[in-house]
Amino acid sequence: MRPAKSIVGLLLLATACSLRPPAHARIEANRNRAAGGRMDGTTLRITLEARRGEWRPNGPEGTSLSVLAFGEEGKALQNPGPLIRVPAGTTVKATVRNSTGSALVVHGLYARPVTTADSLVIAPRGEQQVEFRLEAPGTYYYWGSTTKQTIDVRDGDDSQLSGAIVVDSANASPDRVFVIGVWSRPTDYPRPGIDSLQEIMVINGESWPSTERLEFTQGDTVHWRWVNPSASSHPMHLHGFYFQLEARGDESRDTLYDEGHRFLEVTELIQPGGTAMLHWSPDRAGNWLFHCHFSFHISPEVSLPGSDEHETSMRGMAPRRPGAAYWHHGMGGLILGLTVHPRPGYLPLPSPANARAIRLLVQSKPRQFGNAPGYGYVVQAGDHAPAADSINIPGAPLVLTRGQPVRVTIVNHLTDVTAVHWHGIELESAPDGVAGWSGIPPSVTPPIQPADSYVAAFTPPRAGTFIYHNHLNELEQQHLGLYGPLIVLAPGARWNPDTDHIVLVSPDGESTDSVKGFVNGSRNPETLKLGRGVVHRLRLININGDFRVRFALERGDSLGRWRPVAKDGADLPPALTQWRRAELLTGPGETEDVEIGPEPKGELTLRVSAPFADPVWEIPLHIVVE
Repeated sequence: MRPAKSIVGLLLLATACSLRPPAHARIEANRNRAAGGRMDGTTLRITLEARRGEWRPNGPEGTSLSVLAFGEEGKALQNPGPLIRVPAGTTVKATVRNSTGSALVVHGLYARPVTTADSLVIAPRGEQQVEFRLEAPGTYYYWGSTTKQTIDVRDGDDSQLSGAIVVDSANASPDRVFVIGVWSRPTDYPRPGIDSLQEIMVINGESWPSTERLEFTQGDTVHWRWVNPSASSHPMHLHGFYFQLEARGDESRDTLYDEGHRFLEVTELIQPGGTAMLHWSPDRAGNWLFHCHFSFHISPEVSLPGSDEHETSMRGMAPRRPGAAYWHHGMGGLILGLTVHPRPGYLPLPSPANARAIRLLVQSKPRQFGNAPGYGYVVQAGDHAPAADSINIPGAPLVLTRGQPVRVTIVNHLTDVTAVHWHGIELESAPDGVAGWSGIPPSVTPPIQPADSYVAAFTPPRAGTFIYHNHLNELEQQHLGLYGPLIVLAPGARWNPDTDHIVLVSPDGESTDSVKGFVNGSRNPETLKLGRGVVHRLRLININGDFRVRFALERGDSLGRWRPVAKDGADLPPALTQWRRAELLTGPGETEDVEIGPEPKGELTLRVSAPFADPVWEIPLHIVVE
């Protein structure tokens, strides 16, 4: 027999083991391809449970996080939560169970159109039933909190308690639903210039390069719904194509635009709690991206410690995982990879004949921003190269002509690899500028090595205001100067800087005070002088990378008026070109052309600010009408 002491010891050990919390169930990524619940005639019955699980945003073998998530009764937890998708006129009978151990508040489970936006308050280990009718077609969502947080400050445990609600009209087109998620916690590895929070950015519960790869065929029509129940805004940018914005909304309401109010764009700023519906058609084959245009939101800094992408960033070198492609380096988070397969017989456009030659140098200057270097684009004039440390921040305007081919030879004088993206230009995939990704597989565009060059050949198909900027290691290279305005004029038009004015807002390098932006390369931009009696065009460009930027034209203490004429380089429809109050909120990657005047003699101020920065910053651009 065992001694009594040993038996007691074994009993205590067994008791201790039984008291340990069980391993949490794995949370599955929900790509929103299938709706939850069960339809019974015109009634949807669904049981949702909120509980803790283990989430792996970088794939099944990646590092895990313990978070709260929704799942259906008897099924796996999901991030985002189960999709509620029904035809208009459906009654929803939902049961919500709270297995979190804390009081749970659930928002969004109510009728549309809204009669009353009540929330459910569910006690720990309790449940509630709710019944509501969904009549108004649109894109909505539900979300939960155990900490009484509002949607714009949710983080940590509560941040993934969200799911989409889609109400389909009778003639709805097939589409895909994407839910953006942001999780954060204080970081335990502070680095100079890096936020004090560790943040994870996901699309349908997954972070690049683990996000879903989407495949299309030339000529497809693509319909997307985007839901942002996160605490951050996200300027979502499509490479190579325009999309048409069909609707904007939030948790409770959705506004469908009629044909006269729909417009083309390449970047849509989706606010915290916002939704958007859009469609586009890929008419050129190759690889493309759709991603958030905040530099931090697509960096390896938003990958979990232990993931290949995060460790790459920490070490400052390329990934070591066997078979990892170079384009993983310097990228993570809110990115979708898109592949457009060619139609039978498709041939890429040949290299344009009689192209205008441009030589674009990528250069650096030591100690431009304190101890940090400055980077800049320099257009070489003639046969003599400028000094190796000469830079322009921002890069000189590239003024092209619609329909005229160009061949831009990009020469890399940096000590690191680089790449250039022609933001907003409809071009072939190869010159689009995402190293190791752009092109038609298996042929993809390489990064531009130090002391090497790459030729980007394209023909701009429309006149407008665009941007050129680097697309590799944006947190360093773009923030230290690699960006510039790209203006395309109509045939026969001439650039007239007396009436055509660029206002470009960008990062200010490694700022050591409260100001975090430049206007036309300076915190104290040169006064803009306007002639009286004529209409002037302002080309407003936000390539800051860190902040939403507000433009406001003021005369004295009052807002002035202007006439919007183009968004992201595409002309606006007549219904949207009416004179209005001169204020505009933009995200990185957005451009807007507005007309002002004729103005009377006097002084104006174009106030450029970051109203959501902490602290708020602003830079006045003084305007004198002579």
